[in-house]
Parts: sequence; structure tokens; C-alpha cells
Amino acid sequence: MESIKLEKPVYYNNEFALRFELGPPDVDLWIDREQEVINEKYFNIASERAISIFNSAFISSDEIKICYQIFSDGRKKIKKGDYFFKIFNDLMGKQIEFTEHRDIYSEALERKAYCLKRVTISGLFTSELDVKKMIETLINSDFGIRGPNLRGELYIVNCTKGLVFHIYDDRGMDIASKSKDSLEPIYHEQNKLLLGYDKKHMDSLFS
Repeated sequence: MESIKLEKPVYYNNEFALRFELGPPDVDLWIDREQEVINEKYFNIASERAISIFNSAFISSDEIKICYQIFSDGRKKIKKGDYFFKIFNDLMGKQIEFTEHRDIYSEALERKAYCLKRVTISGLFTSELDVKKMIETLINSDFGIRGPNLRGELYIVNCTKGLVFHIYDDRGMDIASKSKDSLEPIYHEQNKLLLGYDKKHMDSLFS
């Protein structure tokens, strides 16, 4: 899976990818912005869309791995006490690997010390994930007032189908692959949720 670039924006960093709209544009995000009262309907729709797309890309028997990473100045690290590890029910017997990556895809960095700190959990199957909990955590990424969230980037890698699933925030998500073959069924099944801004390009890949 090394040929799929694991860094935001996944859609623009990979040749074959799909971008979806999660947050409904016709539903207000806030009920009262000044009082920080959010509209649960907005988040419920975003979660339902993400789960539907996930179910188009994964089946229970797919072998998967989870990659979680933070952008670090060399000092920040991922720790075993971080909330990331709490979104899993049981990691007993799973392979957990901590790595550092300097092959960042950004063109300009202020300091050479910048890197990606990554933890990869391998030996998983889709059936072992609490998909709803994980997706809601990712959609909360910019809204700590709503519930637990993650400070880094989380990628669900489908080793069986050769694709990567990534929710970047409540607004949307990307799925990337090494080839368009594994994306084509998802493109057709979830066509109505493709982001309008990039849809012309996506249509050109599968027309």
C-alpha cells in the first residue's frame, strides 16, 4: 500500500481517488453559533453518509490495517495513552508499529526536522471495527464540544481491495486506490454523494 500517499488531501495526492461530501449543504451546522449550540441533524446526516460509503468499500471479511499519524516538529509523539487507542475494543495480539516518515508530500517545509509520526495497527478485519464510533470520532475532529476527537489523521487501509478510506473532517472524505478498478463500484453506488466541485474530473475517470 506504499504507493498510496497517506497525507491530506488524499484526493489530490493520488492519481485514482474519489471525494465525497458528508456535511449536507442544505442543513445548518449551528443552531446558535454564539452559544455554541450545534445542529445534531447535520452531524447525523454526515455520519450516515460516511457509514454508507464505508459499507460500499469494505465487507466484514476484508483484511485491514489502521494508520494514524500526526505532523511533528520532531518532539511531538504518539503515546499509548492517546485517545486514538481507546476507539478500539481489543488490540490484544495485534501488531502495533510506531514509525517516523520524512518523505512528506508537501513541497515546502520550514524546518528539516518536520516529519510524520505514525502508528500502524495490522492484522485486523473489518468485522473487528466499531465503524460507527470511529466515524463519529473523525467527524468530530473540529468540534471537541460534541465529543471525543482525534488531533491527527486516521487512514483505514483495505489490504484486500487495495484502497484507503480517509475522513478529513465533517465536510467530506476521500477514498484512494492504486488503480481505478476497485473504485469503480463505489463510484457508481455512491455517485449522488460525490463532491460537486471535483465531480467532472471523477466522471472523466469512469466514463
